[in-house]
Amino acid sequence: MAAAPAVPAESDGASLVLPPTPEGIAQAGALLRDGHLVAFPTETVYGLGAHALSPTAVASVFAAKGRPPSDPLIVHVPSFPLALPLIDPPAPALHAASALAAALWPGPLTLVCPASAAVPAAVTASTGWVGVRSPRHDLAQRLLREAGVPIAAPSANRFGHVSPTTAQHVVEDLGGRGVRVLDGGDGGGEAGGSCSVGIESTVVKVDAERMVLAVLRLGGVAVEELRRVAPEGWTVAVAPRHRRADEDAGAGPAEGPAAAAAGEQAPGQHVTHYAPDAPTYLVEALLAAAPAAPAPDVLSLSPDELAAAVVVDYGGALAALGPRALAYRDLSPAGDASEAARGLFAALREAEATEGVGTVLLAAAGEGDHSGLAPGVADRVFRAASGRRVRLLVPE
Repeated sequence: MAAAPAVPAESDGASLVLPPTPEGIAQAGALLRDGHLVAFPTETVYGLGAHALSPTAVASVFAAKGRPPSDPLIVHVPSFPLALPLIDPPAPALHAASALAAALWPGPLTLVCPASAAVPAAVTASTGWVGVRSPRHDLAQRLLREAGVPIAAPSANRFGHVSPTTAQHVVEDLGGRGVRVLDGGDGGGEAGGSCSVGIESTVVKVDAERMVLAVLRLGGVAVEELRRVAPEGWTVAVAPRHRRADEDAGAGPAEGPAAAAAGEQAPGQHVTHYAPDAPTYLVEALLAAAPAAPAPDVLSLSPDELAAAVVVDYGGALAALGPRALAYRDLSPAGDASEAARGLFAALREAEATEGVGTVLLAAAGEGDHSGLAPGVADRVFRAASGRRVRLLVPE
């Protein structure tokens, strides 16, 4: 892998942040063209941008994040015509990709197609397939047009850690690694604001051989929306399934036509991902008494351990723990998955930063709901807990 370009180290985190002014955008664009790293806001999370056609710049992304080379990068462009030099699909796949882009771009949808010869192998994790996306965020669009080159951009955080939804999150994770940050402000979950969707894009492989639109990663575009706009003759199939943490990590991701597509052609496939820096569990049920027979999925906390737990709830499922926990937050008391998505990553970062935290307990947000953003939220919560699903024995 090529050596990363040198960027002078900065000791002051504030000096890494570029303002969202014409001058700040011009500086960020010039840095990207010159092979340096610039984090920038999108409607999903902050991305860590690099010149996608420069092997040296791409190498610096993997180095800064501690990202394994088996995890591919998504390439960001302002519009579908500017994605065409990056992909080399057969005619049916090109037609399908064009139809999806016309309906859902700019937006939180990544299209995975055969890569053109222009795309470095490191971007594709040597699979020969590349994900392309056009973000629905004004500042991201202005930066992409200013840079004038396609930008490879995974989430701007340490690999496996909670995704960043503010410039400060990026500085906390990557500020000592020479990364500049174009500050989009705190969107506060408002429509059109930075990170207003709150979880990463839906990733769809356009598989012409099977005429399948294979959902490799659930995210900011609902599956039912994909089915609504899919071209005639194409089937939408969801590849991911959730394995328990103790299951064979080599097991296939799914059954059916999407299964063959779900290798490392999409990011976000590791069981541990989006994870706080504290032991984290997905609580499926609260138990008042221990089961008659020992059960490996039962987590027992002492009163002192519960008093050191941060609870991130959804729809009040774990509300009974609130008065006894160190801290309590409900992502959406009404059980609205879109509201939960907007606040999820900020809540996970707040949880790990809470003084005295020993354990993070997550409600099963989005579980069992197959509509809207619920499946994407459920995916993030599962991976944040490293697949550790438990029934919690509540101490007396």
